[in-house]
Amino acid sequence: MNIIISEEDSNYMYDFVHKIIDEIGPRMSCSLQEAETAEIIKNELEKTCDDVSVEGFTCHPKAFLGWIKLDMVMLVISILLYFISQLFTEQIWLLVIAILSFILVFIPFLIMWEEFFNYREFIDPLFRKRSSQNVIGKFKPKGELKRIIIFSSHMDTAVEFKLMKLLGWKFIPIAFGVIFLMLLWLILSFFHLTLIIIGFISLKTIFLNIMIWAFIIGSPFIILLYFFVPRGDKGNVVPGAADNLSSCSVILGMGRYLKKNRIIIPPNTEIRLISFGCEEVGLRGAYRYVEAHQKELKKYDTLVVNMDGLEKPDHIYIIEFEPTTRTWHSEEVIQKLSEATETVNIKAKKMGSGKLEKTLGRLTGGSDAAAFSKAGIKAGFINAADWKNRSSYYHQSGDTPDKIEKGTLEAVLKVIIAFLINESKSKS
Repeated sequence: MNIIISEEDSNYMYDFVHKIIDEIGPRMSCSLQEAETAEIIKNELEKTCDDVSVEGFTCHPKAFLGWIKLDMVMLVISILLYFISQLFTEQIWLLVIAILSFILVFIPFLIMWEEFFNYREFIDPLFRKRSSQNVIGKFKPKGELKRIIIFSSHMDTAVEFKLMKLLGWKFIPIAFGVIFLMLLWLILSFFHLTLIIIGFISLKTIFLNIMIWAFIIGSPFIILLYFFVPRGDKGNVVPGAADNLSSCSVILGMGRYLKKNRIIIPPNTEIRLISFGCEEVGLRGAYRYVEAHQKELKKYDTLVVNMDGLEKPDHIYIIEFEPTTRTWHSEEVIQKLSEATETVNIKAKKMGSGKLEKTLGRLTGGSDAAAFSKAGIKAGFINAADWKNRSSYYHQSGDTPDKIEKGTLEAVLKVIIAFLINESKSKS
């Protein structure tokens, strides 16, 4: 199939990326700049869509990575309490300190698990509540609504990853090292507390040598991880061209294409073009949208195609599994995306379930598609990045328009157009 993207539409997508970066700049979640970007996206969608709306929501954006500093402080206090306990011989003080020490390593581990590996808002109320928004453009169906197809992106940018800027992907072994230290001390502190409770006071120093060396080796890692992101708004320096204005521009490009080619929309199907806020702080915008529309989305057998990080036309990936949140995406959507790439003769690779991908992916976060898949709504995810060479600008000030190679946005736009055309053929 030969899908032609006009030069005008091609230039429009790349110009949009430059426009947002030049006129607005970094767009940290819940920032004024994020809201200004939402207004521009809304205005652009109004030129093509039948209906455009902005759905506001609130969340606690600083909680998603703010827990790291909190965890590191509690972990250090927990270990130091164990060392201090070596100065005591009274059973009551040994017990009190052992309990406190165990609590102060158990809570950080629980926070990390819930906030990052489950993307739950576990300690979010401890942080300031702020406002954000999702922008939704709709192409309404002819006749009775029977199905919804969503193409989505996110508009916000991440807080700068200072540790990645310093070390690149070498930050991952450091993060895993701290996680290992937390797990080791969680287990040892539990046994230490158990020994104190059953009265083996003479064995209270059994783990001392292990923890001295673990603390000596682990301290630099803990300090580095504490400074993973800057405090306050100091980290709002990421232009976010590839992550994720690239996908926002494809969403707008899809709107322009559909306005001129409504015939490719499947019968009785509503098309929604969505740009989410607050993706970079735990997919909060996508989760809020799913919560508000879950019954409707399930009723109309919704399909979701999410896009993020579009940089290279020869590195297009269809993500079937997201390791961080342990999320499998819809086999149906993944297969249809694969068929779409074949339709337009674009090479793409399924990604997510390999050993290396699982290992690295456990610390690289999730996509908005996960919010849908976890709710039982059929979703898939397209990425187009060379992850091996991405560490020099990912979530950093170097994520500038030059990181998006010419031809990438056109290729992904062709894929989602083919996805829609194939759906039309299957329903005709």
